[in-house]
Parts: sequence; structure tokens; C-alpha cells
Amino acid sequence: MTLYVVYVPDTGHVVGAVNAVGVTLPDDAEAESLTGRELPLRVNLGAGEIATLPLAAGKLAVHAPDDQPGVFADPLAFGVEQVRDAKPKPALRELPSWENPDLAFTTDSLVVTLPFEVTVQTPVLALVAVGQSVRVLPGSIQAGGESIQLGVTVTAGFYGVLVLVAGLAGVLTKVEKKA
Repeated sequence: MTLYVVYVPDTGHVVGAVNAVGVTLPDDAEAESLTGRELPLRVNLGAGEIATLPLAAGKLAVHAPDDQPGVFADPLAFGVEQVRDAKPKPALRELPSWENPDLAFTTDSLVVTLPFEVTVQTPVLALVAVGQSVRVLPGSIQAGGESIQLGVTVTAGFYGVLVLVAGLAGVLTKVEKKA
């Protein structure tokens, strides 16, 4: 068996994993070979409503790391360690969990607040499911900062949200915009 993970290169977050039996992908395999055109992540909004947050295969990468059984239970808790100008390292790293993530909608943004200040510029990628569309919100928290406002306008209600902050476990949850 060979473990393959699909990950977001901008933040290193693993978003899916598969153990392939009798299949070996080439080193330059595209994520689409495992995901199709996109990889849908889903959030239960309650009352039988599900929000889908599709990640386009063209924005994902594939990696064959050392075996890590925990990646199947919670892929967003793992990251692919990037190496400048080289292939990713073979081992996945478990990312620190982010207890009680502070995510809130304001009039015109999604505010992501960390429980600490970052020491280096830190990439952030958020996706917000708005009806049948998805808003992709990239940004960075500057060194010495602890939050970022990502521009998006939504009406009152519940929304499926995926937040990937480099170095922390990913968060896939519902967030309420209050009236």
C-alpha cells in the first residue's frame, strides 16, 4: 500500500488521504488524478442543510509521505512540510490544534483571530460557502499580528467555512452571521 495525500501548497494543509493498493502514481502526478476536477469538503449547517466547499484540483498538490494512519481520521490536522525549491519532505507533521477558533463575520469581512501573535508573516486561506457559490479568501497575518479581516459580505445566517492558517490544524465549521 502507498499513502497519498492531497494538500494545499499555499498553507501545507492536508485535505484528503488515500491508501492505494497496487497503484503507483508518478512523482509529478496532478491532484486531479485522485480528486477529479475538485475535492468537496462538507459542513453540516443543521436542519438537514449541508454546505459544500469545493477545492479546485488545480490549486492542490499530491504527495506520497511516510505512512501516517492518523491522517485518515483528521486530514486537516496534518501538514506537508515544504522545502524551498525542493520536493516536500517524506514525513507529514501533525499540526497544533486550534481550540475554539475565533471566527466571526462583520459587515463586510470574515475575521480570523488566533489565540497568539504570529512571529512571521503567516499565510491564511479561507473558503466561505454562500448559497451555491464559494468565496475564496486568501491573505496573510503580518508578523506581530494575531488576526486578519478577509473581505466578504454575507447576510444573516449560517455559513460553511474552511480556514487554513499555516502551522495550525485546519478548521472546517459553520459560522453564524448575526443580523
